[in-house]
Amino acid sequence: MSGPNEDLLRKAQKLKEQSDAAKKALNRKYKNSTAGKAHRHIDDMRQTYAAVTGTVGWLYDNVIEPFIKHPWVGAPFRLYADIWHAYAYVEDKDGDEVFSKRRGGIMVLATLVFLWMLPSFLAGTAEFIIDTSRMATSWKEKEVWYLGKSQEIDPEGNVFSAQGCESIQCSDQTSIYFRIKPSLAHHLWSLYNNGNIFFPDFVAAGIQNDINKCTVTGYGVRWKFLVRNWDVYPQILSVDCVPLTETEIMGGVPEEEAGVDEAVNPEEAVTP
Repeated sequence: MSGPNEDLLRKAQKLKEQSDAAKKALNRKYKNSTAGKAHRHIDDMRQTYAAVTGTVGWLYDNVIEPFIKHPWVGAPFRLYADIWHAYAYVEDKDGDEVFSKRRGGIMVLATLVFLWMLPSFLAGTAEFIIDTSRMATSWKEKEVWYLGKSQEIDPEGNVFSAQGCESIQCSDQTSIYFRIKPSLAHHLWSLYNNGNIFFPDFVAAGIQNDINKCTVTGYGVRWKFLVRNWDVYPQILSVDCVPLTETEIMGGVPEEEAGVDEAVNPEEAVTP
């Protein structure tokens, strides 16, 4: 009895192996077929969609919604939603609110323009706050500086540089760099004092290429540590310059100061 049973078992095992091999062959053929590839793509898209929607849902529930519902942080977003609803929805003849595609398209374009301008607006606002704070805390008026070599260092931003010292004799320890730039705070100052907006070109033009004795109005601390590490330069708003003569430059003392010294010199005051 054991012999026939063993034959049946072997045949059954062989049939099972053949069936499994046939299934694997059919699966490989299906996977390589157009229908099989499409099925895999659809399945991948379904899984990706489920993962994305799940992530977005979690972010909305745990981050976005609490952020929007915050009393003051979410106020701009709620205001934008109110503006969108008030503009993009109109009442039909039955008095029901319906979405206007044309108004919605205009709102989308306006939003894109606003987002494009937002970085510049934020940067300008930050610059205005910084400039006005520095003007209020480090304002200097009618300082005397010996300046020269004004030059444009940023043609696109219309930013100029001027350099010099507090005296004609200048060294690496006494030298200083100024900046002349356009900004909202500078425009407002110029409108109040001069009746026109601030023109860095005209201010820089007042500093000729030679050494000039300049009466300077501006602001900013003269710390080289800030200049070297964070590019925080003192700013010039107006200048009144007189070029020095070669004699003054070589002597190291302006002629008017030398004249005062000569007038009070006791030796020259004595008559023979």
